[in-house]
Amino acid sequence: MNLILVGLLFILFKYDYAFFSQNVEMTIMIDVLPDFVGYMLIWFGLEKASTANRWFKESHTIATGMMIVTFITLVSSLSFFLSPLLNSPDGQIFAGFFAIVNLIVSHAGSLIFGFTMIFMFMFSSALGYSMQTQERGFSCGLMYVFSVAYTVLAVAYMVNQFINLPIPLDWISGGIGIVFIISSYFIMEKIEELK
Repeated sequence: MNLILVGLLFILFKYDYAFFSQNVEMTIMIDVLPDFVGYMLIWFGLEKASTANRWFKESHTIATGMMIVTFITLVSSLSFFLSPLLNSPDGQIFAGFFAIVNLIVSHAGSLIFGFTMIFMFMFSSALGYSMQTQERGFSCGLMYVFSVAYTVLAVAYMVNQFINLPIPLDWISGGIGIVFIISSYFIMEKIEELK
């Protein structure tokens, strides 16, 4: 359970650290809370629960896919540090790969976060379903509200990829994320599959 909660912190919040390179005189932003680590923690936390119901199983599957995608984005963000290796004759193939990945990642940031919101929809639905089977109406209803909120956010982030919405999506998703993590802590305490 603790792995899932820590993983949620990693995927829902972003903290960039500015690294200044004197060699090239440029600033490189590195995410101190990489999504890959968050999805890996969630994947391990959900491994046992994935047999409990289909919502947990689908959450586990999406976490697997997002772990792969976020690993690629993490490696591409660190490709600057690999530049001495990439400039060698053997590294030209990798340099081309990283250039393509960096291009895709730079244009697909909102899209990737939209898929994070889809994962959050699935996970909140899994918690809600577990509360429904335990006949805990308020907890089930609360998770239903979160699943609707994350569905709306998923659509908003994906639309934001093509049309710049005048809405502070990061602030909204961050606020909802804080309330969700606190709520899910108390709900996961009651779910046997996550113990």
